Amino acid sequence: MWKKHAALALLICLTVVLLCGCAQEQTTYPEAGTAPTKAPVRQADVLSQPTDAPQPVVEFPEDYDPEEYTDEREEDWDQTEETATVNTGYAARPVMANSKYAGATPIPLDPVDMPTPTPRPDIEFEYEKMDTALGYSMEVPVGWQVVQNDNTAFVIRDPETRDNVNATFSLTSQSVSSTYRVNDLKTELSNQLSQIQRNYVGWKIWQADSRQLLKSDGVYNAYRGVTYDDTVIRGIVHVALVNRSVVTLSFSAPGYYNTSYQRVYNRIRSTIE
Repeated sequence: MWKKHAALALLICLTVVLLCGCAQEQTTYPEAGTAPTKAPVRQADVLSQPTDAPQPVVEFPEDYDPEEYTDEREEDWDQTEETATVNTGYAARPVMANSKYAGATPIPLDPVDMPTPTPRPDIEFEYEKMDTALGYSMEVPVGWQVVQNDNTAFVIRDPETRDNVNATFSLTSQSVSSTYRVNDLKTELSNQLSQIQRNYVGWKIWQADSRQLLKSDGVYNAYRGVTYDDTVIRGIVHVALVNRSVVTLSFSAPGYYNTSYQRVYNRIRSTIE
């Protein structure tokens, strides 16, 4: 009798062992259409990841007006003549991007944070009378180089380089038809300034005004240009209708010496004949 009980107990043990083995090898598959469960992300892992700084934000004051931003580091135009009515306001400086990101490197704002340029000394020239192939004579600075002198243009240049610029003065003459009027000079002046503007990335012109040249009616305007390397150029374009010809007297010079070179322009204009 005890043998039957022992056999039954052995059979039960074997059955239990077999069932346990099957349970360990059983693989559970997700139901169709159910997304797999992702491992949870700890908050500490998220906080430890570096984040990119936000892009700089360009801001302007609510009452921003480009005409009010002036650059007082350049000399003012010489206004000793009663006809000199050029506005002395200068071109607006570009507003630097201002980043609110706490970790960003501070950006200097020009002209507030930029160093003030060294003041340029006043320049005095001696003058001599010179005849031109155009048929005009005038007083010009002694020692200046004659770049061109023919029946279309007279061009002279200061041999001294200042602020990487050699000042250049030119006198040109172009015949026009009998229907050409003084009012047409404004268009001619605008066209010449537009051609000059192509040489600069920064540009400012003033209010055009009337002014005689060679005792004939004319108009002129002043300009300020900035090149790619931040060189400042100042100049004047003056056109007049003289005996059925458009005569143009113009100059370009280093911006921080504009008062000195405008005196040269005044001397040439007052002595040309």
